[in-house]
This record gives sequence, structure tokens and C-alpha cells, in this order.
Amino acid sequence: MTKGRRRAPGPRVSPSRWGRAPRDDAAARTGAAFRLSGDRGGSAAAATRLLGVEPSDAFEAGDRLGRGPGRRAVSLWLLSSALPPDGELADHLHWLLDRLEPKAGVLWRLVDEGYAADWFCLAASGATEHAVELDRPLLTRLLALPGGLLLDVMGED
Repeated sequence: MTKGRRRAPGPRVSPSRWGRAPRDDAAARTGAAFRLSGDRGGSAAAATRLLGVEPSDAFEAGDRLGRGPGRRAVSLWLLSSALPPDGELADHLHWLLDRLEPKAGVLWRLVDEGYAADWFCLAASGATEHAVELDRPLLTRLLALPGGLLLDVMGED
């Protein structure tokens, strides 16, 4: 694995606003989030401060995991697309890229400092078929920023 291009531990936190996979009579459900995890001690608060972008969600190492006694091992900074979940996955990624491309230098610096990055994507479809298209211009934009592309593809279950 190339230095500075590690994926965030996942899928420990998936953006819950996407909900469950659609039923047979429902349209496809899509969503995307850019995630930074502080694998080597970086905090979500520091990522927010350096990026100047308010995350959709953020967790710090040591925060409680739900109601149990467990604690988070690493921090996590998430920016989730605010588009409706019934659109195309590519639209969610474009939404994120429009906000993060101006911060490319800071994102690469955060990864060089030990944060792990990824693009966590959901594509869920019921009995109706739904093809996901990620064209070359979109993939080129994604490649200019850190993070692997994680696709959570699911059916009606």
C-alpha cells in the first residue's frame, strides 16, 4: 500500500440517514460520504479546523460507542452528501467533490500526517434493476483526492 493512501477502518460507521435497502416496490437508494479517520491520533476537531468544512458527523477517539461501555479507538470525520437518497450515486459523489476539491492540499496533508481517507458509497436496489455509472471524468476527479472508493452494493435484504 502506498504511503498516505490507506483506507479508513470500515465500514464501522455508515451514514445512517440512508436507511434500509429499498423494498421490491421502491426505487434505488444511493448515498456517499467522504471519511477521514485519525488512525495515528489525529482528531476530528483538528480535521474540521484545518479543512474549514463542517462535517455531517464527527467522533473522537475515546468517545462512547452507543450505550455500552465500549470506546472508539480512532476519531472519525464524515462529510455525507445532502442530496436525496433516490438519485444517482454519481450525483452524490459530485456533490462531495464540489466541496472537497478546493481543500485538496489540506486533505493530502492530513493523510500524510496519518489520517486514513475513503469514499464510502451505498447503492441499494429492490427487485428493479439499477445500474450505477461512474464515468471517467468523475473517476478522474476522485483520483485527484485521497481515499479509496468503497462500494456497499446491496439488494432488498
